[in-house]
Amino acid sequence: MARATALGLVPLFVLALLTPADVLAQTKDDTIVYALQSDVQNWDPPNSVLRESIILGYNVFDHLAARDLKTGKVGPSLAVSWKNLDDTTWEVKLRKGVKFHDGTPFTARDVKASFDRVLNPENKLTARGNHAKIKSVEVVDDLTARFHTDGPYPVFVERLTALVMQSEKVMKEKGHEWMQENPVGTGPYKLVRWQKKQEHLLVRNDDYWGPKPHFKHVRIRIIPEQATQIAELISGGVDIIKAVPPDQMDVINKSGQARTTTSPILRTAMIQLDQAGRSGPNPMQDKRVRQAANLAVDVDGIIKHVLNGLGDRVATAVNPMAFGFDPSIKPYKQDLAQAKKLLAEAGFPNGLEVGFLRTQPIVEPGLIQTSDAIVADLAKAGIRTKARMVGESGPFTNLVRDNKADPMFEFSWGYYSIFDADAIFYDVMTCNQPYSYYCNKALDDLVIQGRSTLDSKKRAEIYTRAQKLVHDDAAYLFKWGLRGVWGVANRVDYDAPRDEVDRMWAVTPRKK
Repeated sequence: MARATALGLVPLFVLALLTPADVLAQTKDDTIVYALQSDVQNWDPPNSVLRESIILGYNVFDHLAARDLKTGKVGPSLAVSWKNLDDTTWEVKLRKGVKFHDGTPFTARDVKASFDRVLNPENKLTARGNHAKIKSVEVVDDLTARFHTDGPYPVFVERLTALVMQSEKVMKEKGHEWMQENPVGTGPYKLVRWQKKQEHLLVRNDDYWGPKPHFKHVRIRIIPEQATQIAELISGGVDIIKAVPPDQMDVINKSGQARTTTSPILRTAMIQLDQAGRSGPNPMQDKRVRQAANLAVDVDGIIKHVLNGLGDRVATAVNPMAFGFDPSIKPYKQDLAQAKKLLAEAGFPNGLEVGFLRTQPIVEPGLIQTSDAIVADLAKAGIRTKARMVGESGPFTNLVRDNKADPMFEFSWGYYSIFDADAIFYDVMTCNQPYSYYCNKALDDLVIQGRSTLDSKKRAEIYTRAQKLVHDDAAYLFKWGLRGVWGVANRVDYDAPRDEVDRMWAVTPRKK
């Protein structure tokens, strides 16, 4: 339900099931304050590709399965078990006694409705590609759902961690538009208030089926400037920030008020090169130019000297933590002479100028500094860039989706808890995907093969071939697997998550 403030400037969304007292009853001791650089586009995770939406969604919704970040294994959440009935049929048993925030019981009908909504092409939800192998979902009884897939589906269980469960009742009675701003989940927190581009307020779901969060309230502040985030962290205005620049870690660690925590995360950084021509005819459609770009940059030096070692070099877009990663495929090494030679062979003996779409470091620590270093290295080989800066992640990703990016643009892809090469190859490297500026039928064929067999050895061999293909074709300018850097106030305990999804229910007061 939407209503305007007295000034009519800031939309305010309040769930009727919560009272004003829930908003006013906050104290510092029962509130965790979390900062994001950019606001979400909506509160409907299947309808957004933004990491911010995924993070907030984890705190209000639940998935059928969840990954134990300590063991790396996928285990129960809203589903308590699953099994193959045959190569194309999975039966999933659901948890008893779970309720949505409005009191409606969670059943297999909600599972079917959640998947049907995403899989319906008319809805044009961004998560559809993640689950396209599922043909249909059948309700067996209230606590049993049966999934029918289009051929063998080796990442079925992994993908159970990647779709939030939403209410069939809400879908039917409230509809799509209402759901964009009014989340009704089964998760540990409920949304109380959303002041766009300012803050979100969550309150603990005291009827939650799982462990109760320690903090009653979560306040999410939208603070675009990293310097302001760091100042707020040190002064006590914020408890958790992310994507801390490596050169600011000492400032936080020496403050006496906060500290940094780091972890390798399931996100790979790259610069996309428009081989597919989605931005129009451009030099990056020539393989020799793409190879020259990779040979121009001293990526190892940038990791060492600009990121202070907080990056894991990759030869392609596949993250070292993902199934299928092949360390035998070696990354490009800087070779300016060979880069210039390739440019000349491609018809650019005097170099070239190319547009470069850039953004702020929403999830990638040190993005500004590392991109500046890459630009300088490219120029040494004769590739001169013309920068266009778009600070907010929503408008930036919209430009990419709508074919309005430049021939080069900054990009990183988190696998949304899917520790498998399929999650990046299929989503951002196959033809006609909304965020892929690369198209190669040979790669598409390999990706389809990899997601169509349950034989893990065969899948690993397929992904090795796929990685060799995109490396040799210099599909993108490949960089590194990211290491996340969080700033955490000394008053709380919080471990850096490997999937970079911040779980506010995991935050506890720090033991003195």
